[in-house]
Amino acid sequence: MCVSMDVLKKYDKLYSDALCIYNPYKAMPYRISRSIPIYDKQAYDLHPKHNFVYDKLFIVQSQFIKGGVLMDLKDKQDIKYPIFIKPRWGHKTSTSKDCYKIKSYDDLKSHFDKKDMMWSEFIDATEGMTDFILVNGTIVFQMTYVYSEKQYGFADVWKYISSDNQPPPEIVEWVNKYMTDYTGPVNVQYRSNKIIEVGLRFARSGMYLESTENKTLIDAINYLGEHKTWTCRETITIEPFYSFKCWCPIPILCLLPQHVIDIGMKIGGCMPFYEYYFEPTGKNGLIFFQFLHKNFETGMKIKELLERLMLLVNCVFIGACIYIILCKIINIECKFAWFVAIGIFLGSLLNSPELVYTQLSHQQQFI
Repeated sequence: MCVSMDVLKKYDKLYSDALCIYNPYKAMPYRISRSIPIYDKQAYDLHPKHNFVYDKLFIVQSQFIKGGVLMDLKDKQDIKYPIFIKPRWGHKTSTSKDCYKIKSYDDLKSHFDKKDMMWSEFIDATEGMTDFILVNGTIVFQMTYVYSEKQYGFADVWKYISSDNQPPPEIVEWVNKYMTDYTGPVNVQYRSNKIIEVGLRFARSGMYLESTENKTLIDAINYLGEHKTWTCRETITIEPFYSFKCWCPIPILCLLPQHVIDIGMKIGGCMPFYEYYFEPTGKNGLIFFQFLHKNFETGMKIKELLERLMLLVNCVFIGACIYIILCKIINIECKFAWFVAIGIFLGSLLNSPELVYTQLSHQQQFI
């Protein structure tokens, strides 16, 4: 599978360029320099003195939250439920894969075979997130993302992004305490005033910051990456906007063609950054798309339309496949069902091959 994935990546750009598939990561007028890490593994290697933040068990213990190694709970019955389990090392995983709210020991049993897992008490509160920029341990800029109270499992429905948002003081205090002498980006995710994850890079590879289209901000970030100095002396303000996530309750076996998505985003007045984005939400359900919009009501209508359309396409595809199997069993023709199933499947291939692979790989939670 690794060999096939390497081959897939090799030809992905060629295939995508041939079909003129939109690349949202090249859509902004001002872009963050590659001297700023965009991946957790990259950031982990670049900052050996501060990469302890990728140990999520340390994050829990630094705040006196109950938690430990998952295997330590085997045959232990005196734990108060619910608890939350997830991979321990933040630089080795992505999205919300293998993250679960566990309500009883019986629910926990099936997870003991997973490696490098940890547990913590479940924090029943609305999530939030802040991108900090530090110079020698001093915070010089922050952008905070306010999450919706409603969630899909433990994933937000939308985020509100504004320079007026402020992080909880406990979060700022933790950053000041543990990130001394550090220069660069720090992304902190939290529930209420309790930190759940920390990364030494910006959220979503810096695309939220690039989406502000604020030249002063991006220039200052790029200078910091090259010279470890913050040159901006003015207060940076941005026009507020929202990030919406689209969710599907069933397996997503087929995607809408990228060009169909492009047309919908332009008609709906969405911002330039949007993408298929796959994030499991526990034992069922999957985030499949995210986009940005400056108007909340319009954004919610587009989100609901995309969710219904994706659900319809996959229900039709699954239904057609089941019908074909039944027709084979009773030995009758089903040409129309074949036409429908093949048509939807071929339409799904009008996307980046690497994207299609990622989409299929995230369906294992439904098995």
